[in-house]
Amino acid sequence: MMVIVTPIVDAVGPILRGRVLFAVPTRAPRFAVTLDDGPDPATTPAVLDVLARHGARATFFLLGERAAAHPDLVARIAAEGHELGNHTWRDEPTWRLPVDEFAAKLADTRRVLEEHGLVRWFRPGSGWPTARHLDVTEAAGLRCALGSAVAISGAGAGTAGTARSLDAVIARGGVLVLHEGPGRAAVPATLDALLARTAARGLDAVTLSTLADG
Repeated sequence: MMVIVTPIVDAVGPILRGRVLFAVPTRAPRFAVTLDDGPDPATTPAVLDVLARHGARATFFLLGERAAAHPDLVARIAAEGHELGNHTWRDEPTWRLPVDEFAAKLADTRRVLEEHGLVRWFRPGSGWPTARHLDVTEAAGLRCALGSAVAISGAGAGTAGTARSLDAVIARGGVLVLHEGPGRAAVPATLDALLARTAARGLDAVTLSTLADG
């Protein structure tokens, strides 16, 4: 299957402009690496090994139920200098959730994650928040972040050609979205190959906060 890279800024940017971060205008040669749907013993340790090998940093948008089940992995993510992000409690479309239920799941996830470190960012499930969900997010002191390059094939983990396709669209200030977790064993290899390519172009892989804070 051919890898599809989706610049979702064009699709939803005009609707959510100013409330959602898609990319960061910067002259610095860096981009943000973000990974959704962890932590998971099948992928997270290997992803962390890849990041360490490249001297890269990433933001992990974690699911509350998986973080609660694997606190050792959350602790390792934080201890190795990566950033924690709130991806709500389980893998489901945020836009379908009643606002009260969403608020509760957002808060439950935040409590689990903040045992390990600061949480500044939120990413909705299935990539689409409503204005009311954003109201709740912002009231909680979190900012919503989506991305500028998203791997679609391989359940979002990637396939053999993903790194090449992503490298063609990642530029300074961009935000990469990959997915880990069950059935996504390809993501460490995808990330490894991509980081080799971006490093060759002089781009550093950093956390979302490092990118946003300049």
